[in-house]
Amino acid sequence: MTRGIFKAGSGPSLPPKRKHDELVSPIRTPVQEGPAKKKQRTEGPPAGPQPTVQRPPTDPSMHAAYDQLAHEEMLKNPKYKQLAEDAAAAQDKPVNVITKDQVQGGMFYSGKGQVGLRPDLTGPKRASVMAFELTNVAQQKKFSKVTSDAFQTEVNAALGKHIVGGDLNARRENFAKSMERIEYNGIQRHHDVMKDGIQSQGWPKEMDRFGKRLEGADPSFESYWARQNVKDAKTGKSHSDVYRAQFDNIAAKASELVEKSRQQQGVK
Repeated sequence: MTRGIFKAGSGPSLPPKRKHDELVSPIRTPVQEGPAKKKQRTEGPPAGPQPTVQRPPTDPSMHAAYDQLAHEEMLKNPKYKQLAEDAAAAQDKPVNVITKDQVQGGMFYSGKGQVGLRPDLTGPKRASVMAFELTNVAQQKKFSKVTSDAFQTEVNAALGKHIVGGDLNARRENFAKSMERIEYNGIQRHHDVMKDGIQSQGWPKEMDRFGKRLEGADPSFESYWARQNVKDAKTGKSHSDVYRAQFDNIAAKASELVEKSRQQQGVK
């Protein structure tokens, strides 16, 4: 493997600079030597136009060359190749990896068949997250079944039919836990692929993001489930809260569908 692609701290291979991409800061003029001038309270901002800070673009082409190169290198590993083929088969087309400003580091958008990776992901971590999102793509049928079953259950609940699974809160928890269990299976597969690549092809060890947990202090789903429910200090939400919100959306749509059907039939 070309270690330069995955070495720690390596950045993306950017396309040729375009006229609207200001990726470098303005050149500063030399500062006159001597004691620093003490700024007076009455001084205002320096005269003349001030340079604006330009953020790097987060369009889909930002990391395109790097992502393609990393993907091609990883395809030399049979287990990763099978993972990529399973992901493509799950949606009847190859997965399109793009750069996207989003909450999570990596996310799969099923409607567009895209894997979005945050622009601040680079080097081994970026390649590793890309591979993990492929496990989510490959398991789309499992995710879809849990979602469709939940929707049917909530329709029946809105119709007043007898259902299993407990009250609304219990059903919400079961939904989140089922979705997290599928992700856990993906983590296990990711670990298997990364471990094989490290041992057989010299991939950087940091690409196995979940190895220490799965083979050490966090080997079970229950411990993984507990970790996924730890609140983020900044957002106040846990990873599993994303699935709880998804369930609430499913329940709301089910209730809306039943109410609309009753109105059309003249049933109160």
